[in-house]
Amino acid sequence: MTGQFKVGVDDDTGADLGFVLSCLALGMISMEELHQWVHHVIDQTPAADVPPHLVALLSLQRPTSVLMPAETVMPRVPHDPFITDDRFDAMLGLQFFLRKDKTQAVDITQAEAEAALRRNPEVADRFFDLFPFLMEKAA
Repeated sequence: MTGQFKVGVDDDTGADLGFVLSCLALGMISMEELHQWVHHVIDQTPAADVPPHLVALLSLQRPTSVLMPAETVMPRVPHDPFITDDRFDAMLGLQFFLRKDKTQAVDITQAEAEAALRRNPEVADRFFDLFPFLMEKAA
């Protein structure tokens, strides 16, 4: 754990990073917002505790570059055990809400995704805990 954030590359130490990268993969956040999040974490973490792979993410410009494990950045992409099947659907519900302009091709309707989000409000709580700077965008 780095400061208050779990940004390691192993599942037990990288849950927050795993959630954030899942948000990127689903189109819930953009690369610019990923970079904002990295700066947010760095600003709140003692310099000696900032892992090099987190800083390396700032040099990447495309989501595919982030999500493909590479020894130069991250040897593996951490998984967040918080993300169950129903919470994954809830993340899609939040994605529909946040990105009305560009939704991903998914095997779930917007109504189903929004229902999953209503059943799992903790998904929105976790998202905005990790991305407080996106609160205005959602309002």
